[in-house]
Amino acid sequence: MEPAEEKRPVRRGLPAVEAFRVPWYGAVWSSNLLQVFAGQVHFFTLQWLVTDLTESRTLLGLVIAIAGITVAVTSPIGGVATDRFARRNLLILGRVGMIAVVSVLALLVYADLILLWHIMLSAVFMGLLAAISQPATQSYVFDVVGPERTQTAVALNSAGMGIGQMTGPALAGILIAAGGIVGSWLCALLALSVAVVLLLPIPILGRSEGEHRAPLRELREGFDFVIHNRPVLMAMLACAMAFFNGALFAMRPVFARHVLEVGSQGMGGLAAAAGLGTLLGAVGATLLPRFRRPGISIVVSMLGFSTCIFLYSFAFSYAYNLCVEFASGLFAQLWQISAFSGLQMAVPADLRGRVLGILFMLAQLAQVGGVFVGGLADRVGDQLAMGIFGAIPMVILLCLLLFARRSLSALGNEPAAP
Repeated sequence: MEPAEEKRPVRRGLPAVEAFRVPWYGAVWSSNLLQVFAGQVHFFTLQWLVTDLTESRTLLGLVIAIAGITVAVTSPIGGVATDRFARRNLLILGRVGMIAVVSVLALLVYADLILLWHIMLSAVFMGLLAAISQPATQSYVFDVVGPERTQTAVALNSAGMGIGQMTGPALAGILIAAGGIVGSWLCALLALSVAVVLLLPIPILGRSEGEHRAPLRELREGFDFVIHNRPVLMAMLACAMAFFNGALFAMRPVFARHVLEVGSQGMGGLAAAAGLGTLLGAVGATLLPRFRRPGISIVVSMLGFSTCIFLYSFAFSYAYNLCVEFASGLFAQLWQISAFSGLQMAVPADLRGRVLGILFMLAQLAQVGGVFVGGLADRVGDQLAMGIFGAIPMVILLCLLLFARRSLSALGNEPAAP
């Protein structure tokens, strides 16, 4: 790994400005923003296409779960790749692969040949690409800015995600209403192409130092570290509640179409409200000092998000759900920053990629849970299913705060042992 901190001194000032003064960070940030924007446009368009092809909540959840299961299974392997290969090249590979998948889907829709199994197969490929590139994305930010600016850079990266999450679905909803599915995907392809171009000239490859052992042994070392480091293990347990919290993403199109009856543009507004919360949360986080107890922040943010899931189920009105979406974005951002900055600082440098791979594996449980909440909604109704998926993690997370507070408070405050 190239030592960013020693080679690229910057002037002191506001943390956000300071991070952007680091050479090449602006290009990395812009590329990540465009990739998230394109991913949001693609995901929104895909969800709406599925609701055109079927009214089954279970099938809608299954399409989302396929990608989640793929990422969950392969993210630890992606973490090994992050520790072994140039992270910049992994990011480029992921973006180029997304271009190929979205292009094929757009052609199938244009030719009126699209079927559900095509979408499911594309979800597998998208999951593989995400597993390769996601651990590298956060770790590469560390490579470029160095350890002292990691929390600020992660917060700025998350602010870019918030912009993408806010503008992507909103624009996709307008494009679908105005010009159809293909036009929306063409917008995503343009953004992905620019994201690749921005990364190509960056000279920082982001390679881990040290000798590498057999891949399976390195994979086991990552899991062993998490299992035997109690603060990290408790934080990861809280992150696993994403399985339930993913109900919001799986059921958003169902609530937009069948509960609130606001159409594709209304669904875009719901996703944009969450993106706005994410953006404002990230901007606020750049002004905060480094989290002293990131483990507690991880649990509290997950608890806040679970509460939003529970409140979402009441669906009193479109305006009410917009407010809940906004609050969910704020809590999602707190989780994002506290998890990715806190865990990176609590893990030895040569294990960062593998531990982040495990974290991404748990985060993808959100998509896996989509098929379960969809199946439950087919049986007990949309709103009751949503309420159940909010209540269960609320109880578990409150128990963590009560019985594992000491371990969670120690996350990142003790020297990380390999």
